Amino acid sequence: MVDLFLGQVLVKNNSNQDELDTEREIVLRLQNRILMLFFASAACENCQQFAPTLKDFFKQLTDEFYVERSAQLVLLYISLDQSEEQQESFLKELPRKCLYLAYEDPYRRELEAMFDVEKLPVVVVLRPDCSVLIPNAVEEICNLGPDCYRNWQEASELVDRNFLMNEVFDEHARRSFTEPWRKLKYKVEDNKKKKKKKKRRQWDGDGDDDEEEEVEKTAGTDDGGGGGGGGGKPW
Repeated sequence: MVDLFLGQVLVKNNSNQDELDTEREIVLRLQNRILMLFFASAACENCQQFAPTLKDFFKQLTDEFYVERSAQLVLLYISLDQSEEQQESFLKELPRKCLYLAYEDPYRRELEAMFDVEKLPVVVVLRPDCSVLIPNAVEEICNLGPDCYRNWQEASELVDRNFLMNEVFDEHARRSFTEPWRKLKYKVEDNKKKKKKKKRRQWDGDGDDDEEEEVEKTAGTDDGGGGGGGGGKPW
């Protein structure tokens, strides 16, 4: 996938319209990720209807509000608009985290021919090695929603066990909200119990030692008395 866009300029769909124009930036953004090429136009009614669904789909997989860690997924808008104004208008309907090619970039039309785009909208899903995973995933996205990403992930041989869907993350969050406090509470109680047991052992041990010392003293006194009767005082 990286090779497909080396030497190209990708633009971020943010207020600053930051550009990814170096090899290092392109590699960091695209390497080991599934790429969705979204071919559409503002003049296309079906594209307008599909845009909110695609935006919601992408946000649920990449927005930290929904997932603990963003999916290995990149959305690239390939504009087939008739004017730059149309493209700018349609970009407002797309996620801010998506990328796009500038209107004056002729590579847009090259990609259109490369992937035989005829009827809009089209979402071409590419594996990290640039091979086509799904020629058009529009219907799958509409029917399955974010769940279809797991199918793409497995088919692309991407291993990302840290990725959590929103349901799993919510459940985990509910469990873990008080869990650290509970663990700390139980840990403190366990430590208190251990200290009490340790003190009890020390007390028991000291009592035994005192008894042993007293026995030894008594035995020593008896030995000393016998020695005194036989040998007399040393002075």
